[in-house]
Amino acid sequence: MNRSALLRRLDESLRQAWDTLLSHKMRSALVILGVGIGVTTLMLTVTILLGLKGKISEDIRSSDNTVIYLSKFDLLVGGDPRKYAHRPEINPGDMAAVREQLPSVRLVDFQQNPQWSTILAYEGEKTGIVGVVGASTQFPMIFNIPIRLGRNFTELEEKHSARVCMIGAGPAEDLFPHVDPIGKRIRIRGQAMTVVGVYGERNHLFGGLADDFIVLPFTTFRGQWGDERDQVILAIVPTDGYSLEDTSDDIAALMRMRHGLRPADEDDFALSSADAVEELIGKFTGPIGLVLAVIASIGLMVGGIGVMAIMLVSVTERTREIGIRKALGATRMDILYQFLVEAASLTGLGGLAGVLAGSTLAWLVAQLTALPASSSPV
Repeated sequence: MNRSALLRRLDESLRQAWDTLLSHKMRSALVILGVGIGVTTLMLTVTILLGLKGKISEDIRSSDNTVIYLSKFDLLVGGDPRKYAHRPEINPGDMAAVREQLPSVRLVDFQQNPQWSTILAYEGEKTGIVGVVGASTQFPMIFNIPIRLGRNFTELEEKHSARVCMIGAGPAEDLFPHVDPIGKRIRIRGQAMTVVGVYGERNHLFGGLADDFIVLPFTTFRGQWGDERDQVILAIVPTDGYSLEDTSDDIAALMRMRHGLRPADEDDFALSSADAVEELIGKFTGPIGLVLAVIASIGLMVGGIGVMAIMLVSVTERTREIGIRKALGATRMDILYQFLVEAASLTGLGGLAGVLAGSTLAWLVAQLTALPASSSPV
């Protein structure tokens, strides 16, 4: 069959399909609705999963910088702390050595994170539970956290364990709803600290919870509340032009030298990165997303079964029409082609309605809740 004959057959089948659909409006509408609901469910699930995956990736990275984490034990694996008890602690001397001896390192931050959270107080005001971080002056630069008010604490304040702090947007709103927080003295676990700066809000998956924290100079934190159970890490940003692998190798070589390890000895420290964290989370979210997509596909399958049932009814009802067409010279392929075009028209309209409805609902979910939504053509 040449191209022109094929086009004529398609045009004739489309006309007949539309005539049939319009002559059975209720039946056609129900089929389109069934397919549309299935596609909407699948579309909504996929768009939210894609958006959630992107948001998790963005929040893990926290900034545009590639960050390498140096710690006593693997932050991703964890395990029995007694296994790592013999390992030397990461200390401020390691930070100084990495900063001064490695040209492949652009920024390095010492962080000490306690196992506890606390409540901040100012006069009669109190916050909810906030996280506490002891860090160096490099903290906001490494994670690209904006400073909305005031300034960052200085290296001199860090050196002399000054009683100063930076607070997140959450504590600032709780403690100072109508006054300037800069220069005010707040209390943390019974100790007074002067607020020198306030961080801006972060568009984080966990909403306001991501802004509920306080950052002290690590020297101040260690002097007041330092504990061997605290999580101590170095957050390191490679110099432009150096790869993640090259910088990690340089850090590993330096730390092995500082710890006096021989070539046959295993590392007594761990290096990880945001990429590794994303990969680990992907191992959990991937199967979950697959299960959700399969569940959503059940609705699509139900819509497909509905199309099959309606087409079976349609063929049964139109036995006389089929016989007349065959008597007039229509081939078996002509009849099959007609019903295939009708089925494709029903599913096509249902699919288009489902895509539009799913995209709209996903957008509404993203606007009304903290759940992100993202669509992709592939």
